[in-house]
Amino acid sequence: MTDHASLHHLARQALAAYPLHDARCHLLSISENVIFRIDTPDGARHALRLHRPGYHDRAEISSELAWLDALRATGLEVPHPVAGLDGACIRTLPGPDGQPRHAVLFAWMEGTEPTTDIDPVAFNRLGHITARLHAQSRTWVRPAGFTRKAWIPATMTGPRALWGQWQAAPGVNAAACDLITHCLERIDAELAAYGTPPHRFGLIHADLRLANLLVSGSHTRLIDFDDCGLSWFMQDLAAALSFHEDHPQVPRWVDHWLAGYATCAQVSAAELNILPALVIQRRIQLLAWTGTHRHTRQVSSLGPDWLARTLDLCRAWDRGQLLRDVG
Repeated sequence: MTDHASLHHLARQALAAYPLHDARCHLLSISENVIFRIDTPDGARHALRLHRPGYHDRAEISSELAWLDALRATGLEVPHPVAGLDGACIRTLPGPDGQPRHAVLFAWMEGTEPTTDIDPVAFNRLGHITARLHAQSRTWVRPAGFTRKAWIPATMTGPRALWGQWQAAPGVNAAACDLITHCLERIDAELAAYGTPPHRFGLIHADLRLANLLVSGSHTRLIDFDDCGLSWFMQDLAAALSFHEDHPQVPRWVDHWLAGYATCAQVSAAELNILPALVIQRRIQLLAWTGTHRHTRQVSSLGPDWLARTLDLCRAWDRGQLLRDVG
């Protein structure tokens, strides 16, 4: 549902549970979720997230918010959900299409979304913050009923892919299908050998790309934990390169990220060796996403050579030339 009047009506319904009198709703983005900026006459500001219907259930969203609370307790700057007058942070609204729509209000976080012109040194900060997040994840005892999706080959690029089937992406012909299938078979084998022991696999953000960072001076804040779930810890680095895996600055970004990460946690040779497989798997997952979002402005902005560049990356990885000089 993308009708603006209906979205504003849902936002007003959600805000009725909060003492935000005469608040104004400004639509910021319509993507996977819908985000409103909420301004009150006294100058307070919030962000309201209307969840896409049918993706996360209430238990999954509650689990995300529980992790955010635990992360904030360690001093990390992450989104802060705001409780309503009834003490609840999640509102479930009846959508006009008959599907329930969940909503969460967050305290506003200052900062701007970085672009690919970002100073590579900022990736040092991101690596450091990600290491702190992973340290908390490795030791945190998840509450009873905690449930989040797992980001593994089956749900990223396989038959149960949550973002769609890459075979259905525009332009994928028989030759492209053969190349990607070959790469995925190798990736699956590498990840199976790498395994899922708790020091390698656990609860991660899973979507730490540039669009989900807010930079303000020397501060880097993490936002949009909507896809947080269980996966390999190095997947957070692979996701940081999303849509820009072939950018000329990628080796510097990765080196700075690893240097920042190493200030809080060790990075083993095995983790470095698995990184290219995670990066190319993520890129193929994004290819599937372009198929299910082919009519959106974001997909159009990727350019007509998106598939060709993806296949070039697959060939580079198959030759052992993807990220071979980092670390």
